[in-house]
Amino acid sequence: MSLPKGSKEYKESWDQFFETVNKPCCCPFCQGFRIYWNGYRERSASVLDGEKVVYLSDVLCRRVKCANRQCKKSWTLRPPGLMPRRHYQMGVVANAARHFLFDPHSTLTSVAAAHQCCRRTVGRWLHWIAGIVKPSSLIRGLGALPSTERFASRDHDRGIGTRARKVFERTARVFCLLEALGKACGDKEAPFAGMIEAIITARERGTPYRFPAIPELAR
Repeated sequence: MSLPKGSKEYKESWDQFFETVNKPCCCPFCQGFRIYWNGYRERSASVLDGEKVVYLSDVLCRRVKCANRQCKKSWTLRPPGLMPRRHYQMGVVANAARHFLFDPHSTLTSVAAAHQCCRRTVGRWLHWIAGIVKPSSLIRGLGALPSTERFASRDHDRGIGTRARKVFERTARVFCLLEALGKACGDKEAPFAGMIEAIITARERGTPYRFPAIPELAR
């Protein structure tokens, strides 16, 4: 599989994690100490390499299981940057959202084509971002109201109704505030993606599209 340089670095680091990760010392569910390897699962992921979306296959993640009879929970050890239960990684989501929200010449269809997904997928990402946290919570966390970009108005996409436009306006505000928070925390290159990854990457499950709120952001 021939990959661009950035994608190769992703794949190599994930492969190295699979080979070198240590078995956890205790179970995160019951705090028991009897843990054993439980095979592995094979993942795929689409990552952002510059402005290109690259599909990575054969991403192996070790599985571990608790030997406590009252627990017997199992979980996956994912490498840094690989989101739980999401094929498209946060860099792709952030890039697609930025292009659609702030480029007045973009459409859901054009953004979807550029990111190797369908129009509905981009729409789900935008609604998900709008619902992960209230803007007021982020403003309190920042301590001041940073300058934010507004959703770029456009007349050529008749598929955007009044209700959807209001959602996208909120999405633009949440996106900018999260980027400002990420930069305040020291992530200058990918502040939105870095902020979300840092909060939910350790979860066994991500935030679903139906119930997207991330309580940690409010706290």
